[in-house]
Amino acid sequence: MMTEGLKRYSLGVTDWYLMEEGLKVVVAHLAGKDKERRYYGTFDYQGGRVFIKSFLEAGFAGRIRHLFAPRGKREFAIGNRLAALSIPTPAVLGYGIGRNSSSIIEEYIEGQSLLDAIKKTSDRDTLFSLLAGLLAQLTIKHVRHNDLHLDNVLIRGDKLYLIDLHKTKVKKYFHEDDEVSNVTHALGIIYDDISERERDYFFHVFGCSETVRRRIEREIATLRKEWVASKKDRAFKNTSLLKAHSGEVRIRDSEEMAHGEFVATLKKDKKVRVDRFSDHIRKVYRHGRRLRTAWRNHVVFKYLESAAVPRPFYVKLPTLFSSGYVAMEDLGHKGIELDRFLDVSYDGMTYPEKRRFVQELSLFLGAIMRQRISHRDMKACNIFTLHEGGFVLLDVEDIVFGEVEEKALKRMLVQLNTTVPVRIAVRDRMRFFLKLTSWFKIDRRRLFGDIREESLACEIVYEGASGLKKERWH
Repeated sequence: MMTEGLKRYSLGVTDWYLMEEGLKVVVAHLAGKDKERRYYGTFDYQGGRVFIKSFLEAGFAGRIRHLFAPRGKREFAIGNRLAALSIPTPAVLGYGIGRNSSSIIEEYIEGQSLLDAIKKTSDRDTLFSLLAGLLAQLTIKHVRHNDLHLDNVLIRGDKLYLIDLHKTKVKKYFHEDDEVSNVTHALGIIYDDISERERDYFFHVFGCSETVRRRIEREIATLRKEWVASKKDRAFKNTSLLKAHSGEVRIRDSEEMAHGEFVATLKKDKKVRVDRFSDHIRKVYRHGRRLRTAWRNHVVFKYLESAAVPRPFYVKLPTLFSSGYVAMEDLGHKGIELDRFLDVSYDGMTYPEKRRFVQELSLFLGAIMRQRISHRDMKACNIFTLHEGGFVLLDVEDIVFGEVEEKALKRMLVQLNTTVPVRIAVRDRMRFFLKLTSWFKIDRRRLFGDIREESLACEIVYEGASGLKKERWH
């Protein structure tokens, strides 16, 4: 590794190896931080800013790794190596090694993550072109990042920078597995949210074969499945998102929320009780398994930064004497369930308003399904229609993460078709079906016939403005 120009300074329990003596004042801010899980900070330095990140090593494996290859030191080494290969990364300025922690100090890049940029811009083709160019450069230079999600790519102007380098390797021999790994991790978090045209454009610029593309797409599906499983596995542990304490797990940005007084019980059956409090809703589960499933699903949506389900605040785990519950936002004043909305509003909507509503609903559900998310109880009462526009899925415990197969799609559409008023026009039902299923490579004529046959065999049951309604098909 390159160590020319590094000088050693001992500050507390940490030995720092710095390119410039003036950085001693900056790293002094880390005194006493050795016991924290991880530390991130930016500091003014000589008219610019520097960024410091620390790694805390826990457990036996972590201690051994720290003894032989501290992550801060490794990131410093690989940063120098990539700079020599002309791979754009923040300039590394030094590293520190403590008892059970290590740190890296580097140039601060005033930019945004490529993931945020893609979500916010209308010129996505330019960003996909830049990403394809960066990935092609990594292939040429034999660089495998090993954690190349798009929050680890920063964009400033028209230039991309790689960050979070401690898992990165520069390999003597670079194989298809290495190339597939880089592209899979880069596209994995956004692939379900980009159009087929954007996918084709990216792979055209990147320049891989159809065989490699198909392999990448299979790996993306596997990666997504593993990612969901890992988030569910951490749903009851202390993480950067969650704080677990005394039988309660709370979302870290909601500590001051959901402390109001009881108002009323809204629903009670054999499975759940829904209570309204002055500033939140509590869904109390009779069975701990459904409670844990609901909370795990809430956590996955939180990691996805998705507003497709009610915002969760915390989960209270069951005890010997009490049932557990999930505390979440109260949507009551923000809208109404889809079946009640249609019963109240459909007849008064103009033709363009009906077309627009069908379009918005199909786009919402299509986006959910493209992310490999389905609902085992897709009744209209489990789709909440917001007054301001948009929708939210209810009964989070019935949400399933995984490829939406044709059987599940048919079940959901039959459920939805038989839980809205019979007077919803056939043309609107057809328009919804055609728009939603355009996302899927299926025999739509056959699927429509199956849905029609199963729907006609069922009674229509929904919650209307005046209560439960049962209707027959005309």
